[in-house]
Amino acid sequence: MIDQQEYLRAFLADAREHLQQLGLAIVRIEAAPDDQLAADNVFRVAHSLKGMSATMGFASIVELTHAMEDVFELLRQRWGGPPTDAIDVLSACLDALETAVEQIAEGTDGDAQLDSTPLVERLRGLARERTPSQELAREGDAALPDLTRALAPGESLLHVVAELADECQMPAVRAFMLFEALRVHGDLVGGVPAPDMVDRFAGRCVEAWVATGSDASTLEESARAVGELADVRVREETLVARPESAGPGEAARAVRAGATVRVDAERLDELLHLTGELVQHRTTVEALAAEAAVPGLLQAVQRLARTSQALQETVTRVRMVPVESVFLRFPRVVRDLAARLGKQVELRLEGADTELDRTVVDALGDPLVHLVRNALDHGLETPAERSAAGKPPTGVLELSARHAGGHVVVSVRDDGRGIDPVLVAHTAVARGLLDVEAAEALDAVGAAELLFAPGFSTAPTTTDVSGRGVGMDAVRASVRALGGEVALVSEPGRGTTAQLRLPLTLASIAALLVEVDELPYAIPLDRVVRTVRLDAVEVRTVRGAPLLPLGGELLPVIALSPSGQRERRPAGDVTRDRHYAVVVNAVAGRRVALTVSSLEGQRELVTRRLPRCVSERAGAAAGAVLPDGQVALVLDCDQLSPGQPEGAPA
Repeated sequence: MIDQQEYLRAFLADAREHLQQLGLAIVRIEAAPDDQLAADNVFRVAHSLKGMSATMGFASIVELTHAMEDVFELLRQRWGGPPTDAIDVLSACLDALETAVEQIAEGTDGDAQLDSTPLVERLRGLARERTPSQELAREGDAALPDLTRALAPGESLLHVVAELADECQMPAVRAFMLFEALRVHGDLVGGVPAPDMVDRFAGRCVEAWVATGSDASTLEESARAVGELADVRVREETLVARPESAGPGEAARAVRAGATVRVDAERLDELLHLTGELVQHRTTVEALAAEAAVPGLLQAVQRLARTSQALQETVTRVRMVPVESVFLRFPRVVRDLAARLGKQVELRLEGADTELDRTVVDALGDPLVHLVRNALDHGLETPAERSAAGKPPTGVLELSARHAGGHVVVSVRDDGRGIDPVLVAHTAVARGLLDVEAAEALDAVGAAELLFAPGFSTAPTTTDVSGRGVGMDAVRASVRALGGEVALVSEPGRGTTAQLRLPLTLASIAALLVEVDELPYAIPLDRVVRTVRLDAVEVRTVRGAPLLPLGGELLPVIALSPSGQRERRPAGDVTRDRHYAVVVNAVAGRRVALTVSSLEGQRELVTRRLPRCVSERAGAAAGAVLPDGQVALVLDCDQLSPGQPEGAPA
């Protein structure tokens, strides 16, 4: 056994990737039974996972993946699609493997805790037993084709599967004859058994991949002429498209294959911070160069600025990963949960190639799981309910991502029953969140906002799917921790859409730099509505609360103390030593006016996390080091509320 710790990190990364690929491939096979490419791929991935686990000495994982291979091999040979019980067993196996891998990552012996025996027995019930010679043929004598190879004009890759007849006494000879018959029509690029090891073959099924200009019927006729074959099937394989720049004779490649390198995330974070410091130093040098009368210095600093800005953009892009890594976990989640709930669901994934900061993507999984479970349990109806409402029996659940300026909008949409304001109002009254009068006036927007109240649930009973009092409030907390916001839009009878608006990156932000009593603060620019000179307006007092009249609205006025906390000054004193008001979008789209001493202008700031005790006390989302060495607090606009005096209007 090798030193596990030396290679454990690589094993965990590869294992998670392989398990994700297996889950997606199984769902694809169930949806498209004739997708032979998916069936072939799932066998390769399982074989790779088994080999990695064997190298690490994880015997239970090896035993389970080996039994899964038997079923996957049957899927490759079966062109009518897998039975439902096979998909159920394979899904249970993936759950067990994922649990084992995560336990290993946490430092426990997940392999020892994996009880693979019941699952292996279920898998063996699906797969036929093999003789030692058949097992040898499966394990050692396979040469699978390179599905990214280039084909000459007019060529296609045909997959031939031949079942030997029961009376065939010399399978190795018959396999050799089949390969030779097929070579006449083109290039034999792969086979089971491997064409150069056919003398060891003792199985009953021969496979061959031929790059040829002939059609399928021609190859089938040549194969049947070999004799002693019970059945012959020929179909065209799907190849990975090669880049347009590749000519007919150039080797094709998978997208970015061989051009990626795994880098420890901590190293990327360190590189980002160093780049941020470089940008800060550049700003200082620019200021000094503007004051110095040194010939050529200003031009040199400008070139330095361009290069450092390009470096910053490149480092930021290196941290960007597609949301596909999160989206691909949901096909199997939706399939399993829909089966438990007795619902028919079509899952659509849109914009999976949209890129986000790695930190954001890593934290996006849990909020999306909450939203998907809510959509399946609360949103989508059963087939009978949908038919009674004049809808197709199969509901639609869509996960999508798109860029919107400096943000990415991730949406979870269903075409289900929508949010019922009457039911929400009744639940809110029962839990003491609303009085009867407020409940009667509750509209769809207010009902959607109530769902974010801690512990709020309309589920009549507690199950392992919903009704546990943990849900939308956790989603909002997680999204806000990322500097984003979440909103619900619903139409009764038509469905619900949950939108997560997330920053592209947590590494830097565009901000409005202000001063409060000579201390710097940064307000995220996407939250700034406008700025107002306080000497041009009159702050009013309503029931003791200072309000700023602006555009027909009365906006609550907030004054920050030097510590960053809210000050509850007397209404007439709220503008003392403050010359400007910055109108910002706070929680739930509510606008407030933040009084500041001065406006320093727009800045691109490299942000860093603050200790939790500091961020909570100061109401700051992060900190940013300025060129002069000062630290500016990046205000958390979702924590901005006026803390209204008793009796003030809501």
